[in-house]
Amino acid sequence: MTTLWQDIRYGVRMLAKNRGFTAIALVTLAIGIGANTIMFSIVNLFLFRPVQVKEPDRLVGCSTRDVLHFISYETYLDIRADNPAFSEVVATDWGLGLVTMVWGDITKRAHTMQVSSNYFSTLGVAPARGRFFSPEEERMGAEAIAILSHHLWELRGADPEIVGQLITLNGTPFRIIGVAPKGFTGTSLVGPDLWLPLGSTPHLDARNTDYPLIALVGRLRPGLSMAAAQVRLQSLVPRLKSSFPKAFKRGRGVLRLYPLPRLTNGGGEHEREGLSVASLFLMGVSGVVLLIACLNLANMVVVQGSTRHREMAIRMAIGGGRLRVVRQLLIESLLLSLLGGVCGLILAFWGTRLLNAWIVAMPMPLDIAGASHLVLDVRVLTATLGFCLLATLLFGLKPALRLSRRDLITDLKESGREMTRSPVARRRFLPRGVSVVGQIALSVMLMMGAILFTRSSLYVVRLNPADSLRGKVLVEIAPGATQHDPARSMQACETLTERLGAVPGVKAVAWSSSFPFGDGAGICWDFREYTPAFANDDSETPRRQGAPACYDVGVDYTKAMALPLLQGRAFHPLDMTPGAERVAIIDEQLARKLRPDGNALGCLIQYSEWKYFEPPCRVVGIVPHLRVLSDDRLDRAQFYVPMTPSHMPTYIHLLAAVDNRQAEAAVFQAIRAEVRQVTPDLPVLAVTTLAACCRDNFSVWLIELGAKLAAAFGIMALFLASLGIYAVKGYMVASRTPEIGIRKALGATHWDIMQMVFREGLVLTVVGLILGLAIGLGVARLIASLLYGVEPVDPVSIAATVFLLAAVSLLAGYIPARRAAKVDPMVALRHE
Repeated sequence: MTTLWQDIRYGVRMLAKNRGFTAIALVTLAIGIGANTIMFSIVNLFLFRPVQVKEPDRLVGCSTRDVLHFISYETYLDIRADNPAFSEVVATDWGLGLVTMVWGDITKRAHTMQVSSNYFSTLGVAPARGRFFSPEEERMGAEAIAILSHHLWELRGADPEIVGQLITLNGTPFRIIGVAPKGFTGTSLVGPDLWLPLGSTPHLDARNTDYPLIALVGRLRPGLSMAAAQVRLQSLVPRLKSSFPKAFKRGRGVLRLYPLPRLTNGGGEHEREGLSVASLFLMGVSGVVLLIACLNLANMVVVQGSTRHREMAIRMAIGGGRLRVVRQLLIESLLLSLLGGVCGLILAFWGTRLLNAWIVAMPMPLDIAGASHLVLDVRVLTATLGFCLLATLLFGLKPALRLSRRDLITDLKESGREMTRSPVARRRFLPRGVSVVGQIALSVMLMMGAILFTRSSLYVVRLNPADSLRGKVLVEIAPGATQHDPARSMQACETLTERLGAVPGVKAVAWSSSFPFGDGAGICWDFREYTPAFANDDSETPRRQGAPACYDVGVDYTKAMALPLLQGRAFHPLDMTPGAERVAIIDEQLARKLRPDGNALGCLIQYSEWKYFEPPCRVVGIVPHLRVLSDDRLDRAQFYVPMTPSHMPTYIHLLAAVDNRQAEAAVFQAIRAEVRQVTPDLPVLAVTTLAACCRDNFSVWLIELGAKLAAAFGIMALFLASLGIYAVKGYMVASRTPEIGIRKALGATHWDIMQMVFREGLVLTVVGLILGLAIGLGVARLIASLLYGVEPVDPVSIAATVFLLAAVSLLAGYIPARRAAKVDPMVALRHE
């Protein structure tokens, strides 16, 4: 133990003695370890951090076939009453329901989850305020009640008298009976804003008088594994088939268990696999940064160790064995790693704060910020310690073994004047080519990926130029959240259209229930030109990639969206009347699919949004294609049909003269005033510009976040590469000071000396660049599905990568070269 303490004290003295080396090494390690700590905090959130429920590892989902299928309420009651696998069973609706919430002067979209009365007790939580549901309250026809999430309660001021107050959901008052505990999100990381009883569906939608389709969550009996529980559950199948034949039709003859989704209740049983792949990718990228840092530091340790070969020889000559020398050097490396880990934790602390700020800015109504808050907990700190130990082995072991294998006789005979050794003797201590080439190649690979992601992000931003969106105003409403019948709602919409059209600066007004940059679009899974031969063919058709998106729009939609008619006409009010001929407007992309020359005006077309073909409709207009970023990455063709009374308006589109913020604010204020005057109870969810709507899209946010992370890793890699080049060249200049003095005394010019420094390692840099480009192109093909509008083999990205690396290499070598060129020959010749 005494010997170990002596080694630690000596290591501390050596680090303090070589301040320049220690400072560069700590910066290098802080970047490598800090980047991995940040990434592991994300992976910890995705995969390891437990949700705030009792024994979450004992909770499983249950379905009735090999893919997820919903269970009826009656089937749930039967399984809950008697089953051999679960100690407790709860029911939830599938996913998160979206409702319009009116609370005082606040109107917004909110997410709800309908649950059984034993939901909270089974998960082992107690209310922060009030109480949870009773068994009678989950039945159909019970009072409309709700439980708030702690996050929503805090947003509304954390009123201690909240219990008993009313909140309006989809036009129906709900009484608040309780508040969930702080941090509780259910069985997944992202929970709803409100929990409702299972029988709440009629309160939210008067047309639906049934229980929601149910997902089962069971708590396994003590000592029972998931596989054993699934075997036991099969004994229930004959009884359930006889009692509920509809629930077990079409081969649904098994009850199967699966791990609960990690992110959201409706994430699907394969969600964890996707999260594991994403986590592996993130850790792989950060691992490359750590590897670059360790290769860089290994070179520096070898360079710094070349001045200590005589010290190591003396230690071994007086009885210190090779193992003792290796241990001493590894302890020094471990001290360096631990100090670098501390600096890395400081970097990770600020990095996670920055990521949390980005998450808070996410354009989503869900409480992503609260659920996805990154923290440096015990698991993250343990992983950081592991990164320190790994770094010690990566950059310290090989140089330690190399120094311990020195020839004692040769080293003891050498003079202490290290700087006067021959070039051959010096170069024995310089870094080997593999590590130099490796760090440059890995840096090139990360930099190329960063540029590809950045170009992809820029492509998304330029999808819709600012000029094409100027003057377009969007109002999102929720007519279903009022107590009006459809006829009255449509009459109010018509009146509002006339009033909004008279607002100063408004050129056109139109309605829609869906549009290319909003929600609610239907997908025409099959689309064909109508021919009499297929008039009665309603067979099920396979889904095809690139199927067009269908939007329900009103009169003057093309005018309000400033969509020029390339052929034909816009919709007429008569097209909306019952019994009128079915008509459609298509975009030029779809027109070229129907006719190679794009002249599809007058064609009869049929489409199916699910299984059966709709009656044929006639193409009366063709408009330009709008490029839209969609979740499934497909640039779908667009297809517009007239709104019918069954489609309630959701969006108001206005084309207005708004050239500045003052005019924009005035139009917004006038719109809200007219809506309040015509229909005071109509909830207005948002009044914004179409440009802001496109900019705040979640997919755009996600792509921009990916580009920022990729750019951060690319910059780290370039910085580490430049730091390594600077350190090695700096040592080379210092070790060759006498040689440089002789060269200058013999007539070498300022430029000759700088060229000599720049030429050192040029071949290795070029080889690393070529190898990095080859690896980068291979990786780019692997991540091609993550890129938008950019090919994996992108000449611009390749050229930018080469230019950046060349610039960084020149900059990193310029300072040592300039210092070498300024060497005074007389001082250099006397240099010891």
